[in-house]
Amino acid sequence: MKELLQLEKDFQRGRWLLMAAFGFSFVVALTAVGLAFKYSNEFSKRIYLVNRGEAIQVTCGSVTDNRPAELRHHVGRFHELFFTVSPDPKSIDENIRRAMFLCDESAKRLYNNLSEQNFYRDMVQGNVTQRVQIDSVVADLRHYPYRAITYARLVQERATAIVHRSLVTETNLVDVNRSDNSPNGLLMRDFHILSSRVTQEYNK
Repeated sequence: MKELLQLEKDFQRGRWLLMAAFGFSFVVALTAVGLAFKYSNEFSKRIYLVNRGEAIQVTCGSVTDNRPAELRHHVGRFHELFFTVSPDPKSIDENIRRAMFLCDESAKRLYNNLSEQNFYRDMVQGNVTQRVQIDSVVADLRHYPYRAITYARLVQERATAIVHRSLVTETNLVDVNRSDNSPNGLLMRDFHILSSRVTQEYNK
């Protein structure tokens, strides 16, 4: 009888040991699979470029990782093209043409309004140059479409005087396919000027 009881205890102990070993093996297997997936995913982000026989490792990431910087660059580039004016009609036309790829018809309406006010004609005839200095682009990517407010300064230089203006603009942005004309894959919409005023003016 004692032998039977001892045999049953040994059997139960063996069964528990077997279950514990199986559970431990299962945990080890899951851990191994998880680590393998993690390292495989990290390795897949590594790209090796060969430059003059030397391998250079680069790491790729999500498209959205650098979106804030791309948005600021896109908006800043539009302002540079649209608001930089030289007394050369061909240069003005080329800058406006390139700026129109970055924004919707709201930029075209603003350009038409300035043209109707003879802004560009006066700049050319007066031999006036205008350059823009971007102070900051405040972007909100928490909601879609994105929103950006730009704080900048315009410097208009004439033969006899220099005028400084503060410029504040606002726009929404949407995602589009990347192209040579829009490398950041963004399009500005509803662009408008919130404020434009003279802050300083002095004679040369």
